[in-house]
Amino acid sequence: MPGVSVLWPGPTEPTEHLVVDATAVTDLGIDRILTDIVGQDEYRLRSWFARPVRDPDTVRYRQEVFADLTDDSVRAVFDEFAAGMRTVRKRLAWRDRLHHPHQRQRWQLGAAADYRDTVARLTESLASLPLRSRALTRWREFVTAYVEGTDFERLATAGRRVEQALGELRYSLRIVDRTLEVAPADAAPDYSAAVAKLFSRFGSGAPRPPRQRSEWDDMNQMEEQILDRVAALHPAAFRQLTEFASEYEQFADLDVMVFEREIQFYLTYLAFARRVRGAERAMCLPQLASRATPIHAEDAFDLGLFTCHGRGDATLVCNDFRLSGPERVLVVTGPNQGGKTTFARAIGQLVYLAALGCPVPARTACLPLPDRLCTHFERAEQATDPDGRLADELVRIREALETASADSVIVLNESFSATSTADAVRIGRDVLDRIVERGSMAVWVTFFDELARTGPATVSMVAATDPDDPSLRTFRIERRPADGDADAVVLAERFGLTYDLVVDRIAPCG
Repeated sequence: MPGVSVLWPGPTEPTEHLVVDATAVTDLGIDRILTDIVGQDEYRLRSWFARPVRDPDTVRYRQEVFADLTDDSVRAVFDEFAAGMRTVRKRLAWRDRLHHPHQRQRWQLGAAADYRDTVARLTESLASLPLRSRALTRWREFVTAYVEGTDFERLATAGRRVEQALGELRYSLRIVDRTLEVAPADAAPDYSAAVAKLFSRFGSGAPRPPRQRSEWDDMNQMEEQILDRVAALHPAAFRQLTEFASEYEQFADLDVMVFEREIQFYLTYLAFARRVRGAERAMCLPQLASRATPIHAEDAFDLGLFTCHGRGDATLVCNDFRLSGPERVLVVTGPNQGGKTTFARAIGQLVYLAALGCPVPARTACLPLPDRLCTHFERAEQATDPDGRLADELVRIREALETASADSVIVLNESFSATSTADAVRIGRDVLDRIVERGSMAVWVTFFDELARTGPATVSMVAATDPDDPSLRTFRIERRPADGDADAVVLAERFGLTYDLVVDRIAPCG
């Protein structure tokens, strides 16, 4: 029976992926998020998380698996499988460090036994699970057929036969002066109970149990010599061990090993999602938007706030957005430090994670599956750049627009702030016209209110302030006309910088 991938619905990986500019990965905080998801990356998952797809069937295929794994009983079965397979790999790694042949062979036998039991338990548990996803139901069929097949049965039978032979071995150790003799087991009685009873008369209590050595402890030289002599006393059992180690040096099925890694794509992300979710934060599997479907998210938030600042359960403001009908561009204005850039980053992250087939940071969402995700963020001026910051911004926006299509998503943050207001507005309107002409979806954080009033394709959103004290940020991004001037007046009044107050202060000096 051919193997089953739980990442790809077809026999091969789709060739068409979401193109994400390298700068976008950094601008949107995706690099930090991926680092937080994969951690030490034991399973080499980052390459998969760095390749969002464009194929709707692949996205839905993965969403189905995530939906199955939201059931705690289902996820627990795969967590147990992952723990068992981790032990198998740990035993094999320890085997490779050892030099004594019989010890190496015994560790390989132990790894094979763990593999046998782990896969068998998984198969038994899967039989009663309420699976609905195509991927996991196909995998259940595959692994059931594998466990019932001749190859697995031969491995299990051979392993148990060798374990039984080794378990029946008995021998005796006799210490004579500085000599240790290894001999066949004799019928000498066990005096430990009698000695313990004798000393109990003197109030010494029960004897302490002997210190149990960890199975991971290596043998010393004396123990190796004892093992050699025991093997010489029982050649048949150790011959079986040697034959097993030779025949089953590669005992794990390749498809099982691939599955172990692929299922970690889901388990690792869900572990990350559990750390992120809170009373006010939710993660959901988004719908995929079509041309006629409004693009929206409810209670969306920036995952980068957790990876960068370790907020944990700290209060975090979530926001909504919606694009419907001819609307294609969100123009976000408002005061500094009001959450505008955070809001824009969150939208980019939503699009990226949706293209991975993963749950996204929102309560509900309907998101596009774009061909390209790019950013145009303000950059600090470089002294070595002969053309200046504005020229660099113009070159970068031209490159983005040349590759953008109706299926692209562009996130712009404080672009063209290096020039005068009049020039920035004129350039910004021209860029907006080109974005709308291409039909791309865009989010533009800007200081220039004029860009929020450029036609039916643009939606004005404003970073709100406290009604009682407009100098305080609420970090709510509201859908309403831009009103940056009003905020500037409030700030000027707060710090005594209105025209009238300044005139009153300098009048006596005249």
